[in-house]
Amino acid sequence: MIVGLYASASGMLAESSRHEAIANNLANVSTTGFKRDAALLRTQPSQMVHRLGDQVFELGGLTADLAPALGIRGQGVVIDAIKPNMQQGTQLPTGNTLDFALEGEGFFVVETAKGRRYTRQGEFSLDGRGRLVTRAGDTVLNAAGAPITVGRARFEVNAEGRYFLDGQDAGRLSVVVPDAWDMVMKEGEGAFAPAPGARFRAAGAQVRQGALERSNVNAVLEMAEMLQALRAYEANQRAILAQDQTLNALISQVGHFG
Repeated sequence: MIVGLYASASGMLAESSRHEAIANNLANVSTTGFKRDAALLRTQPSQMVHRLGDQVFELGGLTADLAPALGIRGQGVVIDAIKPNMQQGTQLPTGNTLDFALEGEGFFVVETAKGRRYTRQGEFSLDGRGRLVTRAGDTVLNAAGAPITVGRARFEVNAEGRYFLDGQDAGRLSVVVPDAWDMVMKEGEGAFAPAPGARFRAAGAQVRQGALERSNVNAVLEMAEMLQALRAYEANQRAILAQDQTLNALISQVGHFG
């Protein structure tokens, strides 16, 4: 019975974490370039349950329990991981020459105080030195790993990511993709941090100037998932209450007959 309490409690904890991930998705439904998080659940290892008190067979120093198996007992679930869904969001035309969206897989590369980071939030601007920067003030890098300085020049970018200053080819935006998606981790503010040993290669994504990528969160589906998580949480809660009542009745009866 105690095992049942732990199994139900693990279900409540898992659904609580899932609920938090969904709530964060809904809070960022309007955030540029946001990637929804998905909570992945896995079951705890199951156990084969045998009846106790049956005959134990001994032969040549070996013992064998002849108690028949009663069935498999589950031990609840846990959160295996919370992973971002990298599906592309829809694109919103803005007409702003410093807004960029990526069509396909890839990230813009930016230089931060913590090192290089990767983002799909292409809502850029110019700092006091005329450099292309993110909303957080981090510099956007070109394919050579240098900051992109625009100054007062006319700034144009083609679909391949090459940028032109007053019509002159000045370089290419750095747009990369990791060798494996589990090698980047969300860090907040639309940035992804590389995992130790992460490797990146040039991406084939097309760059669209004058547009932004919307969040890939579907508010209707998230609400449905939130209700599902809430119901699963409540079901586990009711299971704990039922088991608690059964244990209370058992203890009362044992004490009475004792």
